[in-house]
Amino acid sequence: ISNRKWFSLICDQSTLVQLCVSIRSVNDNYEIFEDVLGLYELSRQNAEALVEAIFDTLTRCGLNISDCRGQSYDGASSMSGIYGGVSALVLRQQSKAFSVHCNAHCLDLAVHDLTNECPTISNCILFTKDIIDFVRRSPKRLAILKEISNQLSMPYSNLTSLCPTRWTMHAES
Repeated sequence: ISNRKWFSLICDQSTLVQLCVSIRSVNDNYEIFEDVLGLYELSRQNAEALVEAIFDTLTRCGLNISDCRGQSYDGASSMSGIYGGVSALVLRQQSKAFSVHCNAHCLDLAVHDLTNECPTISNCILFTKDIIDFVRRSPKRLAILKEISNQLSMPYSNLTSLCPTRWTMHAES
C-alpha cells in the first residue's frame, strides 16, 4: 500500500454494527489494487463514529486522508448524506475525495427485483429460506447438519439467512 500514493475509500456498514474499510489504489504500472484494511465492530453507527473509525484505520495503516481521491458508499443516509453523512464529513477534510455511489448495491436491488418477477426463481428462494429457517430453529437439526457435513468432508459453516437486498449474500446461504 505504501508504494501507491493515491487511494479511494470503499466502506460498507452492516446492521450488525460492523464497518468494513477498504481502499482501491493504482501503482505506477496502472495496476489496480483493492485492499481490505479491516472489519470493525462499532458501538454507534452515526456518521461521526463511522468517520472516526475510518480515520483511525487510515492512521494505523500509515495512510493520510490528504491522499484520498475518492469515496464509495451505499445509499444509507449515515454514509452518503450530503450534509452530515460520512461522505460529507470526509469531503470537509479532503476536498478532492469525491463521492460515488456504490453500484454493487444498485445491482443487488435490480437482481432482487428481477427474481421477484420470475416465479420459478422466487419459489426456489422462498423454499431455500424456509429450509434454512427450519434447520436453524433446532440445535438438534444443526448438529445433524454439522455431522453430515463432516461425513462428506465438507467444511461446515453456519446457515446464513437470505438477505432480500443483497443478492451476493444468497451464494453464502
